[in-house]
Amino acid sequence: MKTKKFFKTVLNAFFTLMSALAIGQKMNITGTVTDANGPLPSATVYLKGTSNGVTTDFDGVFSILNSAQGNQVLVVSYIGYKPKEIPLNISNSNNVNLGAILIEEDAESLSEIVIKGNYYPSQVRALNMKRKGITISEVLAADAIGKLPDRNAAEAVQRMQGVSIERDMGEGRRVIVRGAPTHWTSITLNGNRLPSAGGASDERYTQLDVFPSELIQYVQLNKALTPDIDGDAIGGSMNFITKSSPLKRTLSVTGAGGYNTNAKDPSYNASLVYGDRIGEKFGFIGSAVVWDRKAGTDRYMVDYDFSNTDAEQAFAINRLQLRDYQARRKTTGFNLAMDYDLGQNSKLYFKGLYSNYLDQQNVRETYFNYNQNNVQYQARHADYKTNLYALKLGGDFKLNEQLVLEGALQMASSDFKLDSPNTVPQSERGYPIVNFIQPMTYSGLSSNGLKYLAMDSPNGIGGSKDHVTPDFNSDLDPSKAYLNQVIMSALNKEETDYTANFDLTYTKNEKLEFKFGGKYAGKTRDFNSYTGLKMQGALLGVPNSPGILYMSDLNLESEPFDGSFLEEMNGTYSNVDVPQVTNGQIDQMFTENFATQNGLITLLDKDSPSNAPQSYSAEEEVISGYIMADYKLNDRIQFVGGVRNESNYVELKGSKVITDETGTVVQEITTKQNYNAFLPMLHLKYKISDQALLRTAFTRTYARPTFSRLNPGTQISEIALTITEGNPDLKPTFSNNVDVMFEYYPEGLGLFSAGAYYKGLSDYIYDDQSIVALNGTNYIRSRPDNLDSAWLYGIELSFIKRFDNMENIFKNFGVELNYSFINSEVEIPTFTNGEETGSYKTTLPGQAKNIGNVILFYENNKFMARIAGNLKGKYVTAIRSVAGPDHYQWFDNNFTVDFSSSYAISDNLRLFAEIGNITNAPNRYYHGTSDRPESDDWSGIRGQLGLSYNLK
Repeated sequence: MKTKKFFKTVLNAFFTLMSALAIGQKMNITGTVTDANGPLPSATVYLKGTSNGVTTDFDGVFSILNSAQGNQVLVVSYIGYKPKEIPLNISNSNNVNLGAILIEEDAESLSEIVIKGNYYPSQVRALNMKRKGITISEVLAADAIGKLPDRNAAEAVQRMQGVSIERDMGEGRRVIVRGAPTHWTSITLNGNRLPSAGGASDERYTQLDVFPSELIQYVQLNKALTPDIDGDAIGGSMNFITKSSPLKRTLSVTGAGGYNTNAKDPSYNASLVYGDRIGEKFGFIGSAVVWDRKAGTDRYMVDYDFSNTDAEQAFAINRLQLRDYQARRKTTGFNLAMDYDLGQNSKLYFKGLYSNYLDQQNVRETYFNYNQNNVQYQARHADYKTNLYALKLGGDFKLNEQLVLEGALQMASSDFKLDSPNTVPQSERGYPIVNFIQPMTYSGLSSNGLKYLAMDSPNGIGGSKDHVTPDFNSDLDPSKAYLNQVIMSALNKEETDYTANFDLTYTKNEKLEFKFGGKYAGKTRDFNSYTGLKMQGALLGVPNSPGILYMSDLNLESEPFDGSFLEEMNGTYSNVDVPQVTNGQIDQMFTENFATQNGLITLLDKDSPSNAPQSYSAEEEVISGYIMADYKLNDRIQFVGGVRNESNYVELKGSKVITDETGTVVQEITTKQNYNAFLPMLHLKYKISDQALLRTAFTRTYARPTFSRLNPGTQISEIALTITEGNPDLKPTFSNNVDVMFEYYPEGLGLFSAGAYYKGLSDYIYDDQSIVALNGTNYIRSRPDNLDSAWLYGIELSFIKRFDNMENIFKNFGVELNYSFINSEVEIPTFTNGEETGSYKTTLPGQAKNIGNVILFYENNKFMARIAGNLKGKYVTAIRSVAGPDHYQWFDNNFTVDFSSSYAISDNLRLFAEIGNITNAPNRYYHGTSDRPESDDWSGIRGQLGLSYNLK
């Protein structure tokens, strides 16, 4: 009822306003500003001698409303280009369409180095779009994407101010903006949310390693939202804009080969882009990309007994895990865009994207279980398969000289499944895992018989903080390791989004513009998961079972824990090199024939009651409306303000297991949520001088709870050894935001900016962790809850400069620097013996205090080289309120260095080389304090060499 009333009020107000303002007919001057490489976004276009002007959109298109008649002069200007003046003779009855307006580089102010350079055009576009925009935002232009070894969308955006990423096996996967949790950043494709079914996680974020960077035209990060942008974006809204049809024929072909030092195997990638116009009405562009590579990660993990109520024993080490990951990853992507010119500055367009991501993982693990006096060998492999596609059909219609209607329909879908082994039917596939146990005793234990780091041990006896060695007392022997469990961890997810939206813009005059719009967004999600478990009948005491099966009875291969495994830790793990089962043997162990011959007993399958709570389905509907105005008070001051309202409805269907004296029953549960988000927003842009700007913004945004957190059931992961409980009573998190940004654009090409922001949060959602034992194995259990309040603030600095005013070789150099200091506070309850006794203040999980980039580049008319460093400071990743802050998990400081270079063999052909993670920086997690390790990952150095051809 409230939603209907809101929309009725907005509609009445808007159309009353339109009736009052629609006075008389005015004419338009339209056109498209381009250079030799294509459209120029954010070019300044104005009528000489007046304040009547606009900036071009992403496609270089402009439209100026004009009521004056007679002779006038249209001026087009752009940084680094010659201003262009076009004489016009305006009559009252005719609109003027100037078509494509070609402007040229200013050879007098720019050297040949700049004009013919490869990197300069991307800097020009990005800085122009940032400067002309009304909001506090960052822009990444197409020709900057790929200039460093950024092979997917996540890695492409990590160079932007205030942006950091999380990696998987050395590749960028998730984006963090301004220190906010990953799902607080809205990831959109051409203005609409992307579905988030990719990957084994269940958050609302989109896994960006499935999205090749070559399909991107622009990336626009709005740090402070306007009412015409979806409001569920506390961190910001990151919009990936795919390639649009060009103004002239375009052809680009790229091919490269590469190598990864950890995987020790070659890789290749290739891309093709072709676009053209047919006649004057129809244009199209298509692109295809494939990236096939090997990846490898060495992982060292230490599990502490942090749920132990004895404060000293809570630092005891339950388990040391050594893992070797080897993977083949293949990303394939296609993009198609078409548009048809309807005349009268109106058009229809279509955009389609498809991406397929295959991750074939092979994992061999050895667990040294000090608290159970055994060694566990685990072997697993699986095909992770992700598909993403999006289709958008839209139109821009100029209803008259002052009224523009934009509308679109989009469907986007993503699915993910674990799809192994091929020896079983498709419906029974998942992630096959087999583990073996060898009894073992250990040395190096403390006086109380437990394993510690020396720093935590009661008598100082224990492992080194730099590396914990296993310290087992007898040889690792496959003939003594019996088959313990045969596990199938199945997961299949699908998510589909349907959106329909319209935006109506009314231009009163050159100073005042009104905009109104509405949007429907529907989402469906199916999450299906179960755990299958078989064990040997002989171990369970089943009469007449076949004898116990040992690892040495099966097909084995050399374990990759050789002399180079974890060599970066300055410790030796060569003595853990033991043969383990082959992938082919793993596949056979899931067949009925193997189970029969070896007496395997099924303890769990997909129909077992205990598996029911792991699956759920969800439906979500969001109905949004907004109204806003853009008002230029004078040549210096511009306001944008309005309100947005989003009405949310969520329904989840899950289940829970009830066990009593009558037996076990699976009960279906349906939970529903209705809530409203009223979001006022106001922006001010003040032009201090021709080179200096001040921007401020006051906005309200929010973040919806993730589906897994709302799920009334419980999810168990045998892969990550986690138990995730839901909380259907969670509330969304709201944030009141204040932003201030100063920008100075010096002569030539450059920028200095300094800004600050503050976010006041209510109903912050956090996940509390504890340890529970299940079937003799320790799992980390997490359950979400709301906290009353939290806050976050940050300071952002940026400096970009080409030294073209210097002499000799130095004029070819330039730098790009940005740094963000971020701080936050949330108050977490603390417990003693299970009772809440106080609270502890800490930073928000996932929020790094220090984020920065430094890029040094050199460019002349043929050669370009860039070296870039990316800093992500330490941050809390897991809160364990019962255990206390001494047991929180932290991600350690991380600094990576990348290099890229290119050489122009001819005007069309370019040779390029790229090296990623030159220093082989690890991902490191620690327990409470930085000298107590929890996990260290090394993924090696990767590089590639290739050729790129571009038709000019």
